[in-house]
Amino acid sequence: MELQPRYRTILDECEPFLVTWPGNHSALDLEPFGLKIKPEHIYDPTRLRSRGVIDGLHKLDAFSFGGQEMLMPRWVLFDCGEFPGVVFGFGRRAADLGDELRRAYDVLGPSKNEEFIPLSMWVAIRNAEEGAWFGHNLSSANYVSHSHPLPGLGTLTKTVAVRLAKVKLQYGATQWDSTSINLHLALGSMELLNAYTPAHTHVETFSYRIDVDVDRLLEPLKPGWHRPREGGDRFIDADNPGDIIRLHEDIEAGGRYRLHRIEMRPGKGQRLWIETLSPVPRP
Repeated sequence: MELQPRYRTILDECEPFLVTWPGNHSALDLEPFGLKIKPEHIYDPTRLRSRGVIDGLHKLDAFSFGGQEMLMPRWVLFDCGEFPGVVFGFGRRAADLGDELRRAYDVLGPSKNEEFIPLSMWVAIRNAEEGAWFGHNLSSANYVSHSHPLPGLGTLTKTVAVRLAKVKLQYGATQWDSTSINLHLALGSMELLNAYTPAHTHVETFSYRIDVDVDRLLEPLKPGWHRPREGGDRFIDADNPGDIIRLHEDIEAGGRYRLHRIEMRPGKGQRLWIETLSPVPRP
């Protein structure tokens, strides 16, 4: 399959890895889109051999979420992701990284050269609903790497991981001002399940569902793909709590909506354009 150059670069320079309990293997596609995961890069979180790569996962989590009050304790990643679900990503040997990343991962020096360093991860948890998974965490070392960034690393990681887990319904939750929304939006039609979440650490969080279409999964990776630049009949400004509350009230009243596109506004918060699937029922 022909890919945009940035995705081909990732596949040429990095190797896929998986962390999960071996009892889950039979439910997974261990060669997603024909991409083989080497046996030495499939880790059982209950075995000592996994310690180094799991240490790297927690470094990666700190890069991405340490400043947002959402840093995962080690037990959370084990209980919620590594054992019952999947942690999939791409990585490289420490010897193949620049000093900037080696310092960030604390793997400086010749004795660390052969350590496998996870540069991205998608953590997903299996739902009770058939074919449904909740995307718990998506992280990339691009948050800290300025000398050797890998554009598209998050998109490729999630795309391949969704196929690996044989996801039919992908649920997730994210903040309205998140710069990663476009990444999730590329993978399919994103129906909004709520707009405001007091149960979350950050109340201005929305939950969503993507009905996964395997063919559509690959479209954003191909040359010539573009995001929609128009469309949507309603917008939410990420820095306007009133917009968020009003949309949530309409959802609770029975309206159905999906996120259509993101409009970046220099000097202001991003604007998110919504498409109405069915309006609030009127008496």
